[in-house]
Amino acid sequence: MRSLPLRLGALVMAGALGLTGCSFGADDPAGGGGSADATLRVANPTPVVSLNPFAANSADQPTLTVLQGVFETLVVRTDGKLTPKLAESWTNPDPLTWQFALRKDVTFADGTPMTSADVKASLQALIDGKGPLAGLWAAVTEVGTPDGHTLTIRTGTPLGTVPSNLALLSIAPAAKLTDPAFFNAPYGTGPFKVSSFTAGQRVELVRNDNHKGDKPKLAGISYRYVPEVSGRVTALANNEIDVSWGLPPDQLAGLRENKDLTVSSFPTYANYYIWFNSSRKPFTDARVRQAMWYAVDFGKINSSLFNQAGTPAKGPLPEPVFGSAAQNPYGYDPAKAKQLLAEAGYPNGFSTTMMWSTGCCTNGNSFADAMISDWAKVGIVVKPQELERATWLDRLLKLDWDSTMTTGSTVTGDADFSLARLYLSTAKRNGYANPELDRILLAARQEIDQDKRADLYAQAGKIVWDEAVGIFPLDLSGNVVLRKNVQGFTPTPNDLPDFADVSLG
Repeated sequence: MRSLPLRLGALVMAGALGLTGCSFGADDPAGGGGSADATLRVANPTPVVSLNPFAANSADQPTLTVLQGVFETLVVRTDGKLTPKLAESWTNPDPLTWQFALRKDVTFADGTPMTSADVKASLQALIDGKGPLAGLWAAVTEVGTPDGHTLTIRTGTPLGTVPSNLALLSIAPAAKLTDPAFFNAPYGTGPFKVSSFTAGQRVELVRNDNHKGDKPKLAGISYRYVPEVSGRVTALANNEIDVSWGLPPDQLAGLRENKDLTVSSFPTYANYYIWFNSSRKPFTDARVRQAMWYAVDFGKINSSLFNQAGTPAKGPLPEPVFGSAAQNPYGYDPAKAKQLLAEAGYPNGFSTTMMWSTGCCTNGNSFADAMISDWAKVGIVVKPQELERATWLDRLLKLDWDSTMTTGSTVTGDADFSLARLYLSTAKRNGYANPELDRILLAARQEIDQDKRADLYAQAGKIVWDEAVGIFPLDLSGNVVLRKNVQGFTPTPNDLPDFADVSLG
């Protein structure tokens, strides 16, 4: 099969970003020289539209990528295990109570000490923000602060996911959380703080001299949104940027041949998926959703567009995620698709739409073209809707769509983050509601025994897969391209490249 044409995204931003799509300008500190005054120049493939990790963008990968160097969490996942960060330790004195002992030597970037009141306020802000992560904490009945460095979380039902959920809770100063202006240049306890932010274009981080951990080897990190793949590739070759990631596989071979660059590829918790709005006809019928899956030759598309970019998915969760389990595969079967459409009352097909955000996904536009072409062969006419990310996210959360294409990451490494957060009926994320699935997911969330949790998530994954709540074609490999002088970068499977420990040699 010939390579499908790569229809690159819009949003060229020529005036703001220069001819290659990412000129950092003469006033920007350039990388190189090994100086502690150097700034790492990063070209991110997806725009950062908000720096508020407590509301609508609390699970947004671009937001989390930038802010992981700014805000810290009580818990982190290291080599698949949960370990303390801002917490020193935790206990589970009874099935409904978790107690955390907090570090006493931590200050925010403005010099004020971090206390349990800040942690409580941060958790409450996440819950009150009613964003994508709020559902993880639905069982919480009380957050207590017995003293300045002790936090208790009480739940109405057992919640075995509290530590893994806390790996995503940014800790911010309680006094600032109600000030919208704070999120224009937020700070936390992390090694960096935000010095300036232009939504959809750039984020500037500078060193936090009050950080109590290891001091950053960089003076700052400069993020620019560069939508054009060609712009990022040229900028890497021309030493206009130091780092980029999420490049399509057809670009990586040439970059690997460049002696000035290092290409790092690694498995991740991320996957590609296409959701159907199961609350909107014709996708209220599982047979229609299944027909959409059978109608597409994903094997052919994957070999053409995604060579070395990932592996065919075996379930709705990537294999490295705790709780994932292999399911029975859907094959390419247009005749089966037509049969299912006829049984559902659509013998002549139907017309619908599919939306995605500009720059959302590796080879996203070409992938959409290929699926739309195959769907047309069985009578399904799909109108593409490529949207700016803020518009896409707003419509996504309002369920104002027929189907949507995106990539996502189970950033905690725990199945609950994706399965329960996205597929519980109460989540209202994709219009799908199934009482049996709800029962299984809630039981898994409450279960303390990890082996039993894994079995329950395997059952839940089978329902999501068999009911074709979405199509899950690909588990994604990550890639980061760095100039040779970028040292100390360690890939992580959570699909959030972290540059806090990087230096420039």
